[in-house]
Amino acid sequence: MILQALTRYYETLREADEIAPRHYAKTNVSFGLQLDSNGTLIEIIPLKTTVTRNGKQVERPQQLNLPEAVVRSSGIQTNFLWDNAIYLLGLDAKGDAERAIRCFENAKELHLKLLRPLKSKSAAAICSFFDHWQPAQSADHPLIQPIMEELLSGSNLVFSGIDTTYAFEDSEIRAAWECYRNENENSFRSQCLVTGQVDQPIERVHPKVKGVQGGQTAGTSLVSANASAFESYSLSFNLNAPVSEYAAFAYTSALNSLIADFDHRMTLNGDTVVCWAETGEAMYQDVFLLGVDPRAKTEKDVSETLRSIVNGMPVNLADFHPETPFYVLCLSPNAARVSVRFFLRDTFGRIAEHLSEHYRNLEIAMAPNESPYLSIYDILKATVREKSDDKAASPLLSGATMRAILGGTPYPAMLYESILIRIRADRVINRARAATVKAYLIKNISPTHPDYKEVLQVALNEQSELKPYVLGRLFSLLEQAQESANPGINATITDRYFDSACATPKLAFPTLLKLNRHHLSKDEKWGWRYEKQIGELVDKLEAEDDPYPSRLTLEEQGLFILGYYHQKQARYTKKTESEKEN
Repeated sequence: MILQALTRYYETLREADEIAPRHYAKTNVSFGLQLDSNGTLIEIIPLKTTVTRNGKQVERPQQLNLPEAVVRSSGIQTNFLWDNAIYLLGLDAKGDAERAIRCFENAKELHLKLLRPLKSKSAAAICSFFDHWQPAQSADHPLIQPIMEELLSGSNLVFSGIDTTYAFEDSEIRAAWECYRNENENSFRSQCLVTGQVDQPIERVHPKVKGVQGGQTAGTSLVSANASAFESYSLSFNLNAPVSEYAAFAYTSALNSLIADFDHRMTLNGDTVVCWAETGEAMYQDVFLLGVDPRAKTEKDVSETLRSIVNGMPVNLADFHPETPFYVLCLSPNAARVSVRFFLRDTFGRIAEHLSEHYRNLEIAMAPNESPYLSIYDILKATVREKSDDKAASPLLSGATMRAILGGTPYPAMLYESILIRIRADRVINRARAATVKAYLIKNISPTHPDYKEVLQVALNEQSELKPYVLGRLFSLLEQAQESANPGINATITDRYFDSACATPKLAFPTLLKLNRHHLSKDEKWGWRYEKQIGELVDKLEAEDDPYPSRLTLEEQGLFILGYYHQKQARYTKKTESEKEN
């Protein structure tokens, strides 16, 4: 499914001429080797371009559609018309002059084989270059010495042309390359599992996927098999699962294009997330990524569709086609391979609706200075200790949460449990944690507990008699009464009793109510007000048998937390409104 979707996307991009054709690939190149008609190196042209990354101007290699790279492990194999300085110049970068010369000789052999029969001026110049260049003396060349450090770092070089800007633009050279690649197709032929076409040359080793965060610089493999344990019917490597050379090239080209597009990809706790519409239109990617992270800064206009998504309102898809297939792929690095964290296929309309529902579930009372939106990063950060240097959540949790949000499925239980653990450990109930608790209870629990819905609201429900919720409200008022009686106190009842009050109310609340009588007696100014509010809640509880349960379930603890948070926010809301009136 993944390979088929990526192959179709490649074909869409090819129709729009937005991706390299078969046997070519976008390649980072830093320098051009300018030869004269006799093959003499007369200039090394800088090809780097200036781009903006994280608000800073930085130099990056230029991307050119060059003959596709060879799959190189430990052996010596050269690329056609481009490569690093070891292969094209014989420059020793690793303290192994003998190997550098072998690399150069390998490049010389390939280029002379393909270019010697041609009449092209560029072909003749390159042949003459390889005939006369002395790799052992390359380090002393006056054009090389000023950029020696960059060349030794592995920067790619490409041959410039005589009658064209680059040698690969020469029609005769391109024809020779195509003929060479067709002649060297794998002899094993079978039906392709991706395209369904029969009698296709099967790719033995698939091209590398490049740019996955945390993956190897040389690239990682999405599809690979390199051990005898994976062989069957005497078929080695990837011949067991036959994918044609065309399909292997197409899916890797499409995936590499998506990963290289920094404007339309995101990272999620070490994983790389890419997305695309089957139509190839970038506007779907723009809206989706802003919907996932609505606080992301962008100069692009935010459409009404996005505003609807992030505000949790019915989505207006007037400018989009809701039936357009949309894909989200999350990749995780794993040594020399890349694993799929999750893959989602749905219509853009349904994904937008799922995002809308998610934001509605998250909506909760907040301070006036807070951002109106909680991104997935805020949610995941809520599972991590606030004072921790490493704010990254578990990659497994990140992927499961993202998949649940976009797919409209229940949130992972691990998300809810992680939030509760952090609240118990930190004794901090911030907006992100309270909102996540609310969203989880709405999505996962309320379908079987309809009575919970009365408190799964944006703000305080003073009429609710749900015992866990009322207990949370009561604890918040007890905390406020203590703070009012002892301003600036170092250790509050939250520090000492929150865990037991939330999990085992019967053990904690009798003690808390005794302490409260002491606090009220000290607070001559506001004690009467807290006494009244606390008394009203105690009356609600004691109107029933067993007012303080021995134990609260995990779901009831979530209601307790919401009651606490709502009551605390109501206090700040009233204070803000009072300040405005004055």
